[in-house]
This record gives sequence, structure tokens and C-alpha cells, in this order.
Amino acid sequence: MKKITLLIVTTILVLSCKDNTVKKETIPADTFKVFGTLKGLDVPYIFIDYTHDVTGDRVWDTIKVKNEHFSYNAKIKNTKRVAIWPMLNSKEGMGKNGKVEFLVRPGDAIEYKGEVTETFDAIPTGTSLCDDINTFNKSTEQLNKKASKIMGNIRALTLKLIKEESYHPSQGMHPKVQVKYDSLKTIGEEIAVIKKNFVKERPKSEVAAYYLSKMVTLKEIPDNDALTLLNAFDNTVKTSPFYIDVATRLKGSETTKSGNVVPELVSNRTLDGKEFNLKSLRGKYVLIDFWGTWCGPCVAEMPKVKEYSETYKDNLVIVGVNSGDTKQRIIDFVTPKGYNWVQLLSKKGVNDDNFVSKFNISGFPTKFIIDPNGIIIEKYIGGSEEAFEKLDEILKDS
Repeated sequence: MKKITLLIVTTILVLSCKDNTVKKETIPADTFKVFGTLKGLDVPYIFIDYTHDVTGDRVWDTIKVKNEHFSYNAKIKNTKRVAIWPMLNSKEGMGKNGKVEFLVRPGDAIEYKGEVTETFDAIPTGTSLCDDINTFNKSTEQLNKKASKIMGNIRALTLKLIKEESYHPSQGMHPKVQVKYDSLKTIGEEIAVIKKNFVKERPKSEVAAYYLSKMVTLKEIPDNDALTLLNAFDNTVKTSPFYIDVATRLKGSETTKSGNVVPELVSNRTLDGKEFNLKSLRGKYVLIDFWGTWCGPCVAEMPKVKEYSETYKDNLVIVGVNSGDTKQRIIDFVTPKGYNWVQLLSKKGVNDDNFVSKFNISGFPTKFIIDPNGIIIEKYIGGSEEAFEKLDEILKDS
């Protein structure tokens, strides 16, 4: 009887072990997966975005949520920055939630763990990339909370000033609002120091290369300091798209200074698919305009760009470089308005058509004035009259 009982117990234990063993899912080598079951995730779907390998366009997609669970997979060729947008219902508005970024390599499975209240209190897990991102986010968590609170105070104060003092933001920044923005700037500077130290301490981390890329793009670090950090990376990181982006931007920062010959622009990423070569415009002045339909100041200046293209048509050629729009979106925007100058489509990622990185563009619009010999006269960042005033100075007597 004892033998029979022992046999039954042993059989039950074996079956229990077998039943509780979960087979780990194998992710194809050219695919990534992100998933999670999060208590409180009661929205019907969340958004996800990343860069398409072939087109360089930004991919926007939706992920269905069912019973607090979501899952998504897609094919990629190299390490990607991916963001999910929970779009939660919050008393303080959508801005409280924002986006949640992570890095992923082909073959990775990223599981989000945590819960959802008014905020997305969950973190990506499953890879060393996730570990590094979580470490950095933890180091800046309190500062980000302070920044979020200040932003909320700025919104509330602005609405109060509009109501009580007939103030409007178009009049410029109110002194009371400026004080709070200065506090926000200080926090940004503190985060930049943490970010710089994070990069310095992790020469083998692709996440560190990613954060350095962001710092260079946002002009949070001098070029010389960025170059020092770049040169300190381990050889294993040098094939990363983020490392390559930093290297490309730093080179572009140097080559696009006033007085240098403008970098080559040869591409068939045009609206008609025909090859364009910037050198073919030698003998005339050229205005290169980096823009996007999503950029308010860019769109606001377009009528004036058109005016100047017509006023100085014998001596000036306009070349638009678009970032962030599809070809069809550009065609639908420029055609009805008669913006019929050349348009190049910058392509995100590591490729020869990433003109934004090649010219180290950190803000939109950005304009370059090029002389008939291909020499850069000046670079202008942001919407202003300066570029047009310079064109008048150069061309008014021509």
C-alpha cells in the first residue's frame, strides 16, 4: 500500500512539474516582439512608432488591448528606438502620460511589467538594453517628476493670466511664466549632466550611444565633449546606428560651417524619382530649406520662400529638404500652393540619404545660403527674417 501511495504522489509531482513548465517563445531572428499584461490597462488600444528599415519613414501602428494584455511584433534589421504611447485617461491630460521609449534588437522579446493607474507605471524587461534604459530612467526619475509638476504649473498659470490679465502667449512670455521656465531649464541641465556621466561610464553600452545621439541632436553637449565620449566607445558599439549617427552629425557640424564647401547632395529621393545633384546649380545662389509639414514655423514661411524664388528667379534656386513626411503627403501639400521647387526626402537611419544627420540639423526650419561657387554663406536655425534679409542684401542689385 505504501508503494502504491508513493507511486501516486510521485506521478502527481511529475505531472505538476510538466503542467507548470512554460515553453519560452522563440522570436525569429529578423523580428522583435513587445508585450505585457498590466493591471489597470483599460484602454482599447495603444500606439507604437519606430522607423521603417527600407523607406526610412516613421511607422505608426496601433496595438489592441484585450483583458489588460497587449502584444505586437514586427520585422527589423538593426537596433531600433521604439516608443509606445499608452494614451491613458488622466485627470491632468494626455501630457501626463507621454511616450515610453525602449531599444530593441532583431530577435528580442520585450515584456512590460508593472501596472497602470493614471500613469504608465511599467518598465521594459528581458534584455540588457532594457536594463540600461531602466537604470538611466531611475537616475532621472525625481527630476522628471519635478519637471512634470512645473509644466503643469506653467499650463495652469498661463490659463490664469489669460483670464485675469487679458494676457495672450502671442505677446511673448509673461515674466511670471519665465521664472518657472528658468526652473525647468535648470532641471534640464541637471539631467544633461546625468546623461553625460551615464554615457561616460558605459563605453560598451548601445544605450549610452543612443543617449549621446540624443544629446548631440538636441545640442545638449558641445561638439568637442561629444567627440571625446564617442572616441571612448568600445569597438563592439561602433556598428550601432546610434554611434554612426553621432559620428555623422559631428562631421556634419564641422563641414557645414560658414566658409566651407557645402556637402554633396546627390539623390534620387525626389518627388519625380529623378536624380538631383546640388553641384548642377553652381553659378547660382541656392537656398536649402530643411522643413516638414508638421512644423508650424516651416509652413508659415513657405509663402515667403515662394515669393523670393519668384523675385530672384534669375539668380536664386530653392532646394527643399523634407523630414518626417511621406512623398504623397509632400505632393498633396506643395502642389496646390505652387511650391514647385526641388524637394528631397531625407531618410532616417544609417544611409546616404539621411540629409538631416549629414547636415547636423537640430531644429526646423533650418536654412543654408550657398554662393555660386558652392560655399556656405550662412546657416539659419528657426523661423526668422534673417535669412530673407541676407538674400535681399546679396541679390537686390543682381
